[in-house]
Amino acid sequence: MEIMIGGRDIPLMLTTYELIAIQEEIGCTVGQLRDQVFGIEHNLETDEYSFSLATDKEKMKKFGTLIRILGNAGLEEAGQEPDLTDKWILRHMRPAMIMPFVILLTEVVNDAMKMESGETQTGPVDEALEEENRKKERES
Repeated sequence: MEIMIGGRDIPLMLTTYELIAIQEEIGCTVGQLRDQVFGIEHNLETDEYSFSLATDKEKMKKFGTLIRILGNAGLEEAGQEPDLTDKWILRHMRPAMIMPFVILLTEVVNDAMKMESGETQTGPVDEALEEENRKKERES
């Protein structure tokens, strides 16, 4: 998968090597990205979701770091110079693209966390989509 920032197509890659960088540089596991970086919270009483990334400067910094880690891995794997910096990413990322990028990065993480057979998913999941699927199963 690729992300476009500042007119530049950046391939994204997540392997075990990047998991280490995420833990060291962002300070969380891949399973904690949803809360600590994306800022997605689910209120069980109201069954509503809130999204705090765009209003939390620390989460925005971590988000830029996550894109840098995955982007530099993708660039390196593609034989290009892994030259992304957090500052460049945050300076060139349009604020309107934050949510679409969260969705894309969640997809990258989910794909990377699947077993080789593609049957089991152990990474973060879209809770709203999972709940919708459970409702459909109950109705059947």
